[in-house]
Amino acid sequence: MKAGKKAKMITLAATLVCLAAVGTSIYFFTGEEEPEVSETAPESETSAGNEEPENSSDGLILISGGTFSMGSPSSERQRQEDEIQHDVTVSSFYIDPYEVTQSDYAAIMGENPSHFTGENLPVENVTWYDAVEYCNRLSESRGLTPVYTIDGNAVSWDRSANGYRLLTEAEWEYAARANTVTVFHDGDQITSDNANFEGSYPYLIEENYVNHHDSSVVTSRNRGETIAVDSLSPNQFGLYNMYGNVSEWCFDYYGAYDVAQATDPAGAAGGSFRVNRGGGYNDFAKQLRSAYRSATTPDTTEQNLGFRIARNAKAGEGVVETTYTLNIPATENPRILVAYFSYSGNTENGAQIIADMTGGDLFEIQMEHPYNGNIYEVSQADLNNDVHPALASHVENMEQYDVIILGYPTWWSTMPMPVFTFLEEYDFSGKTILPFSSNGGTRFGDSISDLSKTAQGAYVGQGFEYEYSGGRGLSDNLNEWLTLNGIEAR
Repeated sequence: MKAGKKAKMITLAATLVCLAAVGTSIYFFTGEEEPEVSETAPESETSAGNEEPENSSDGLILISGGTFSMGSPSSERQRQEDEIQHDVTVSSFYIDPYEVTQSDYAAIMGENPSHFTGENLPVENVTWYDAVEYCNRLSESRGLTPVYTIDGNAVSWDRSANGYRLLTEAEWEYAARANTVTVFHDGDQITSDNANFEGSYPYLIEENYVNHHDSSVVTSRNRGETIAVDSLSPNQFGLYNMYGNVSEWCFDYYGAYDVAQATDPAGAAGGSFRVNRGGGYNDFAKQLRSAYRSATTPDTTEQNLGFRIARNAKAGEGVVETTYTLNIPATENPRILVAYFSYSGNTENGAQIIADMTGGDLFEIQMEHPYNGNIYEVSQADLNNDVHPALASHVENMEQYDVIILGYPTWWSTMPMPVFTFLEEYDFSGKTILPFSSNGGTRFGDSISDLSKTAQGAYVGQGFEYEYSGGRGLSDNLNEWLTLNGIEAR
């Protein structure tokens, strides 16, 4: 299922255009420099007015509205600061029990962009714009009123329309929790028996990788690919793969929760990143948590990023206007900084190749007190304790750069902590960041989302990842990636 609008490319040339940022994914420590290593909630208050809408024979499930605690309690391990817990009320709505399949998408859009192919596999490699366009086209094909008006990067949502739409972030979490208050809807742990994810990295593995002291933390299967949308058991609401398989685009712009907007919230009025939820087939369990929020540039495509659809149970009121607020200045000859953190040399090699190709300035992110000893253990300690280590050197006049090409190894499904320090030292507003990562087979992890959240105001473009040293084709592959992002080799 899905409609399309091809991923927008913004190129850096006569106009600085940047392609979509790499979406969410998840990866661990290996390879280059690497460690990678239910209770039931109080019964929901049911909203009135759950009349059956037209065409409810489309297989969608009615979810009765109610009030729930959105976000995570401060006691939840590995929670993030953007998960502040607050009460939210959602109206009743209809939801597809399955992620949009490739056969559904191709029937409406006339194409199948997916990396993994199979009629009953979830469609992936679709942008947020593709998802809203699909909803509109599906609505039209079934005689319903499209809910979205699309004008370039600006998209508005008519809450009164009866057509198909994306879930809001609040609706997604309400549906995923299914009246539970635990970390996952099945409790405080999850395995590949009930979700398709990187089962080698269960919830709290980071705290048990070197010294395993929690018997509930057990590894399970890593399938390494998507599975049919009706695979595994559904949650208590009858919804399949709310966790894992593909992360799912939501309507909302990413931003801090507006705790004052407690009824049917729809996210920030503007922004540069859209939310996706649930984690994908290659994510760690921590990114599958009900409260976890991933932020991605809306023109991003990624092979573990798809969506599911919803409809109103009864007409809403008003129009939600949203505006893409990122403003990238045009420049014909962008000034480029190639910044990188490397431990074993694989990322350094890629950075040197990129600097030679582009003529960009090269800057190594070095720690004041470099890691030594067991890298799994020392890097894990910084991650678990949220330590942002001091750096030994700093960029002079960061404001002179238009494009930052940022390299790092994927560790524990994110960036090494020194890279967080680097990103927090400067204002990247209006700049383009193009990430590249060396890894041991786990790709980017959710490092792109973490980068986006840390460097808000920047455009995070389509990234590039490679295993270990990247092989003999690394230079050609890097050149192709740079060209895709509008940067020509000199």
